[in-house]
Amino acid sequence: MANFPRVTKDSSPEKETAQNQFDETDTGKCEMAALDLHNNVTLDPNSHLKSTSTEHARAIAPPPTTGSNESQSNWNVKDDWRRSVPSFYPLEKSNRTVKGATASVVSGRVSDCCRLLSVQAEFDDKAGTASLTTAEHVEIHLSLWSAGGDGEPACIIVEAQRRTGDPIKYHQYIRHILDAAQGTFNAVNVGSSNLKTDVMDKKEKGSSQSNDDKSLSALEIAAILIKKDRMDARRLGMESLCFLTDPSRTGVDTALVASRAVLFGSAQNDNDDDVEFLADELGVREAILSLVQYGRLNESNDMPPDSDSDEDTTRIHDEEKSFNDILHNLALAVLSNALEVLETHGDDFAPSSESKLSQATNDFLKESKEISHRELIDSLLNVLGQAEAKPHDACLSAQCLRSLLQASKKARRKARDMNAKQIVATALEVGQRTHVKLQTETLGVLRELEKPEDEDREDDN
Repeated sequence: MANFPRVTKDSSPEKETAQNQFDETDTGKCEMAALDLHNNVTLDPNSHLKSTSTEHARAIAPPPTTGSNESQSNWNVKDDWRRSVPSFYPLEKSNRTVKGATASVVSGRVSDCCRLLSVQAEFDDKAGTASLTTAEHVEIHLSLWSAGGDGEPACIIVEAQRRTGDPIKYHQYIRHILDAAQGTFNAVNVGSSNLKTDVMDKKEKGSSQSNDDKSLSALEIAAILIKKDRMDARRLGMESLCFLTDPSRTGVDTALVASRAVLFGSAQNDNDDDVEFLADELGVREAILSLVQYGRLNESNDMPPDSDSDEDTTRIHDEEKSFNDILHNLALAVLSNALEVLETHGDDFAPSSESKLSQATNDFLKESKEISHRELIDSLLNVLGQAEAKPHDACLSAQCLRSLLQASKKARRKARDMNAKQIVATALEVGQRTHVKLQTETLGVLRELEKPEDEDREDDN
């Protein structure tokens, strides 16, 4: 029998159903009135945060409270809230039935879990729904339903629907969220995937120079995809660059080649004269800077094809804007990865004994201004200033800023002149309320900005 999409009052037609079966009954251990999610918690496994143990403890602490006794949850559904499951409404398999807890307790648990997992969320207290967006561009719709009565104990049903994005990532996130709603969330079990990083790096370091040819070929393919006029091709090219600049996924050697192309327009250092490859012709650096600083691949606003109505024109414009927002986020991720590689393997970028990390960073900032006619630090601070609306972009911007300020005293002075402390403090407040990764990264930026002025007087060329 054919499967037809269904429409609910809270969602658009569903094109697919979650494949993993979740328990629809509670385990009977959810009689506690609230769940403390702040003890023994680690960050999300996909996090590339480099915070100290002190910063980590500060990041997972509960959000700051005011003098009132009101709940500090971002999702405040009232205890007397009721919304029954409609007749003939088939619940998604990704749902969980929670007994012994009120709607306010369940919504508070979910809200706090989203903060710990650094998931952007828009909550509707009256409808009992939430729209979630992860850092991997997975969009999730949550619905609360009230059940019970007629002799059965009252309970809350939490239903999750995947709107778009990677289904594997969706299930990784939704398991934690549903566990949190049920009162059994334990984030200690989340951090297992980082164990493979060091092994992969060591294997890559021991490999032969023949891997450079494969790396250059992959970089060229990514650059060709970015230059195409199709939206899916451009996104695939940017995602390829994210992969190539991440040492934990491709190895150090490949990440070095790709990061050189992103930061300096050359896929080789001064000692690799035998490699015939011109990264400048690919335009990788120009594409990244254009997306980071202008939010699009070029400065010209190409008009979409003629449409039959103004409504079609508006729809095409909205789709293009949404697409450019995704490319902007991916470009920030590529730049963050490249700067992290520069910070960790700066000697490979500057093989000369007279060169140093600060000089390489200053050269990058100078060349980026010559290419885009804008200060990169100013553009990153502008992104950080939009932390309330785009916390994932702000987090990546903070990572870039921390790497630049840590490597260059000249960049630190420029940031202070641009009123960076106030912008970072505002983003930190947003992170404390909604986004642990953003909180941790902004703390790192503040630490760099608050370094004594005496450290900045050293010659920085």
